[in-house]
Amino acid sequence: MDLTFSEEDEAYRAELRQWLSDNIGGGGGGGGESANAMMKRAESSDESKNDPLAGARAWPRTLHDAGYVGLAWPKAYGGQDASFTQQVICADEMARVRTPPLINTIGLSIIGPTLVQHGTEEQKKRFLPRILRADDLWCQGFSEPEAGSDLASLRCRAEIDGDEFVVNGQKVWTSLAPISDWIFMLVRTDPDAPKREGISYLLADMKTPGITVRPLRNAAGGSHFSEVFFDNVRVPREHLVGELNGGWQIARSSLDHERSGLSGVVALEETLGRLWRMASNLDRGDHKAVEEPSTRRALAQHWIEIEGLRHLGFRTLSNQIAGKPPGAGSSVGKLFASETRNQLTRTALRVEGPLAPIAKRSPHVVDRGRWHAAYFDALAHSIGGGTSEVMRNVIAEKVLELPRPAED
Repeated sequence: MDLTFSEEDEAYRAELRQWLSDNIGGGGGGGGESANAMMKRAESSDESKNDPLAGARAWPRTLHDAGYVGLAWPKAYGGQDASFTQQVICADEMARVRTPPLINTIGLSIIGPTLVQHGTEEQKKRFLPRILRADDLWCQGFSEPEAGSDLASLRCRAEIDGDEFVVNGQKVWTSLAPISDWIFMLVRTDPDAPKREGISYLLADMKTPGITVRPLRNAAGGSHFSEVFFDNVRVPREHLVGELNGGWQIARSSLDHERSGLSGVVALEETLGRLWRMASNLDRGDHKAVEEPSTRRALAQHWIEIEGLRHLGFRTLSNQIAGKPPGAGSSVGKLFASETRNQLTRTALRVEGPLAPIAKRSPHVVDRGRWHAAYFDALAHSIGGGTSEVMRNVIAEKVLELPRPAED
């Protein structure tokens, strides 16, 4: 594992910092328009009349034009052919200045890299440039009722009819489905094959007749997830990724892309920073909550855990630089990140004490009710992208080399 950056990488970091100074804050460096102002201007433009997401698309398009998205993707499809280290530097620096979130993160982090690795030339040329510019937003159709932890038990069917697949079934816990243009999904194309061998990987236009999206309200009060229903949905055969019935290995690749890297560490560092600021501002009689030994011990422990995740991310990064897959280390990182996020929110609620359950609109609410919602949201992180139970199984098989349980 290499923890150092080359002179070329450090020069790249300096160049990126200057660009962020010029563009993210408005008035910093060259005094450019701030990202938030840019997004608001897009929301009030003529384009927004036809696209209510014009403001949200403005920032990723600016990043694309500057060459700061799709860094490791081939230039032939709009990427930069940059090194993995430059990709990590970019993520770190953007987290440092708290850039706006990217609305096309699923496309950039999951389906885009999957298509680079497994897509046909036509699929790459058609989809990758539009993902980079947030022209197309994507959602992920993997989980189903009774096929979440045991994803290989999925029942959504796709039958071949000439040059099309006819899809029937349901997906659930589909993030961003109401605003997505496309969905990448797993479907069963051979019901008689062993369950991992009869699955295919399809891409479908969300405007196709027969697709119905129903948002689900979660415990935190949001509707981030949805159910998606397919009723005789016709998908052109050219939207098959990889081989027929070869979708399981591609899905594993997609999940490795989702779980690898240091983006989760950056988010956890931001959460820890917010927790520290909240504890520093919360009165405990004649002192602040952050001065209490139990709170300081908890904050220190969280910092240690996040640093451990950072170094695990560097190990995964070193594997990728050497041309190796992310490997089971990505599953270790995903599991530990989910557990750490949950513990961070528990610490926050303990620090808030009796004020923790107070609703957002109350004048006595702490930190605008952020941690009450974050606690419930953290539970979702232990499910999405592979449950903690599944991650433990992967670690048992791939790291500890324990035998697989017998299948029915």
